[in-house]
Amino acid sequence: MTSSSSTAPKTYIVEHLDEELGPWSELEYISIAKESQENGAKFFLSSLPPAFKVPETLKAIPAFTAESRGIEEMYASDKSRVCLLDPQGKSDLSPEDGEKFDVFLFGGILGDHPPRDRTSELRKKGFEGRRLGPMQMTTDTAVRVTRMVVQGKVPLDKIEYVNEPELVFNEHESTQMPFRYVKGGDGNPIMPEVCNGVCTHELVDPVTDILLGHITMAPPPIQIHPPLINSANPWATTLEDLERLYNCPSTGAVTTRTSLINAFPHDDTKHQYAFFNPSSHNPTSPNPQPSSNDPSEDQTASLNTLGYSPLPLETYLNFIKQIAPLHKSSGSKKPFIISVTGTPKQVTDSYRLISATAASLPITVHLYMEINLSCPNIPDKPPPAYSKFALLEYLTEMKTVAGTETQRIPYGLKTPPYTYATQFKELMDALIEDAGDGTSEVSFVTATNTLGGCLVLNEEREAVLPGGGVGGMAGSALHPLALGNVKQIRSLLDEPERKENLGHITVIGVGGVTDADGYRRMKGVGAGVVGVGTGLGVKGLKVFEEIEKSLEGKW
Repeated sequence: MTSSSSTAPKTYIVEHLDEELGPWSELEYISIAKESQENGAKFFLSSLPPAFKVPETLKAIPAFTAESRGIEEMYASDKSRVCLLDPQGKSDLSPEDGEKFDVFLFGGILGDHPPRDRTSELRKKGFEGRRLGPMQMTTDTAVRVTRMVVQGKVPLDKIEYVNEPELVFNEHESTQMPFRYVKGGDGNPIMPEVCNGVCTHELVDPVTDILLGHITMAPPPIQIHPPLINSANPWATTLEDLERLYNCPSTGAVTTRTSLINAFPHDDTKHQYAFFNPSSHNPTSPNPQPSSNDPSEDQTASLNTLGYSPLPLETYLNFIKQIAPLHKSSGSKKPFIISVTGTPKQVTDSYRLISATAASLPITVHLYMEINLSCPNIPDKPPPAYSKFALLEYLTEMKTVAGTETQRIPYGLKTPPYTYATQFKELMDALIEDAGDGTSEVSFVTATNTLGGCLVLNEEREAVLPGGGVGGMAGSALHPLALGNVKQIRSLLDEPERKENLGHITVIGVGGVTDADGYRRMKGVGAGVVGVGTGLGVKGLKVFEEIEKSLEGKW
């Protein structure tokens, strides 16, 4: 480098990954070029094929350069100068990054909806990554936000946004943009000049053609790195539990124990758990404490007769509000996956509460909602996720609130262990029917919950747990079934007839992961994120640390 990053002019590069330039992208690139010119920066489109035609309006802006070389060739001598804006980056962009980098790289993908993660093509090239927050942005917004942070020295969480604004074409026509925009001085979202929030009658046809050809309404994606989390389980019940998980550097998100709007009527004499060795069946006593060295590390399976958390949803939201200040002091930006259950109406009420809480938190605190439809231990209430019609009740009810509240929250379904083809078909049919001609609003599926109807006996051949001892099994004994569920769900989501509607759904693989080999197996069969339940109860937080250490950064 001939000059330090703090004094060198900033360069913004979009690695243009399409053969052609669509009309909406053209408008965005013109906005980027003009704002770069005004702020003493440069704007490049790289990797342009020989036949690529640069619009005259864009070519006329002095800050703009059309470049046939790719980013690797342009900066082959020093990749350390280049910062990749990446939804899966390990940390959020900060003003200090303006001192470290002078080139900021974008994959030309932030305006796609649903997102296609084409940044992955650049991620593989080894550039250091930074995040811009939880919500999808158009490309011009992403560059604008980056410039505000690294040139204007505005912290990311101090930038004001307008989320998913409505574009009004006339008194009869409008469309909602499923993106985050910077709020302008007039309170409106900053957009390319052709729109500016309200489109004139003369522009209705071309703009609607551009927008509707560019966007399908899909849910916001979940963004978790590292892709290793705890599942909803008894060791994620209290504030202390969640704080420990949040402070663990080897977890990428924190999942709460499944809660209801009103507290579950927990009974210590009925609702218990134990660990056991899956080979010898040697069990622990009920509710063992990790501090007592019970269970031993070969007791890697578990059985429980538990229901849901004795704490109501609002308590967990208050816990998160207490943990949120740690974002600034620790530098962590972990999402919270809030696991909920109840009737369809109770679940939508939960969504409203979570959305309102998200709006009150710093933008760096991301909340997701998991709908647990799979607990086998509730009398007279079979898991709804076994039935297409029961699933549709929840999915239909969720459509009445998703995207209409204060802040749109990604949500997903937690499924029970499926053991034959019809059960997988019921899930797929429900998701497809709910999606209709569009994209499903479900962001993720967590597979799998415990397997009901299981029994563990002690040396006297008595049930180790009360009430007959029949409960839900988890841990290493469940691992082969969990792997099969993850593989089949991922494959079915990606089949050609479903991929357009369901392919964006992330599968969170849970079941029997206690070490790096289990993690690799889950990732290998299609899990985008891997969850740990029983392993946390057996080993404590060190289960995550051991996995990360064994992986040597190869997530």
